[in-house]
Amino acid sequence: MNNFTTNTEYTGSNITTLEDAGFDESNEFATFKQAVKFFHLTGKELKGAKSVARLMKIVIKKQINKKTGQLEDKKVPITFAVFEKKELLNVMISNNFLPTDFHMGLTKDTLGDCSPMNLNK
Repeated sequence: MNNFTTNTEYTGSNITTLEDAGFDESNEFATFKQAVKFFHLTGKELKGAKSVARLMKIVIKKQINKKTGQLEDKKVPITFAVFEKKELLNVMISNNFLPTDFHMGLTKDTLGDCSPMNLNK
């Protein structure tokens, strides 16, 4: 399981979260903003897309320690929604949009079950 925009593998509890949602190693994910940038979209082409899971990452933030007044690093969990790549492609198709770069090489295997493609845009 990886992020298809950064090619980064998910780790730890994020893998468990995705497995519990019914996904396996063959699935790829991204956040909404990452998908918009990756597919060169405005965002409206993904109208109706539903996130499949909320994942978490730990970031380090600088905070002032109230007792000492010193600036310290603090680990803070950040959650974010992820979308599955095949579902995003199906949503783009249902919205009558698919980026030109992705027209070539698309098959039933890469898209799964979907309605006939209407790629007039």
